[in-house]
Amino acid sequence: MDYFLDKLKAYDQLVDERENKLKELNELINNKENELNKKEEHPAQENSPVFFYDLQNVKYKDENIFRKMKEVNKKFHFDSKKIVSDFLAHNFDASIIDEYQKYSEVRKKFDQDVIFDILTKKESKQIDEVRSILGDSVSLLDDYLKENKVFHVKKFVSYLNKKINHLDPYVYIYVGDENENYDNLHSYIRTEFDDSIFKGIRIIYRGKLYDYSI
Repeated sequence: MDYFLDKLKAYDQLVDERENKLKELNELINNKENELNKKEEHPAQENSPVFFYDLQNVKYKDENIFRKMKEVNKKFHFDSKKIVSDFLAHNFDASIIDEYQKYSEVRKKFDQDVIFDILTKKESKQIDEVRSILGDSVSLLDDYLKENKVFHVKKFVSYLNKKINHLDPYVYIYVGDENENYDNLHSYIRTEFDDSIFKGIRIIYRGKLYDYSI
């Protein structure tokens, strides 16, 4: 009994200490709230100091930036129109356009509703459903099955997307000047603004980057 009484006394002491700590914390919180309320009630006085930046003595990170820009303009001459013309002459492949359009038309047939409807059918019936949707373009499914022994409609749609991206005949030209545009040079050119370009252009064609810029 003496042993248990001693243990209970120790426990009572811990409880008392905990309550005292809680009281201290509550007092601190109340004091902070009172300070914040006083600040809201008494805004800064009219004679509070006001600070201004001394614009005449501002130091730039690089004081020679304009001189460097002049050097760049002097040394780097980009005839972007000629670059685009030469690129089209040496790289544009018109033979892929028909195949690209074929895959694109097939891909349009597989919207979310069609995919969901196919997934609700038994696996043995799914491939038959896809064949009926493809019609004259069923050879695309045969090409897919040569690379993938197991058929899955979502993987087939992903396969179509990869083919479309690879066959994309559009030449995407990124420019640093919003007024610069080369769409009139070819029906398969798409000009887009990129504010990270200082001079020159970047070209993306069939997943490859051709960088003629700084």
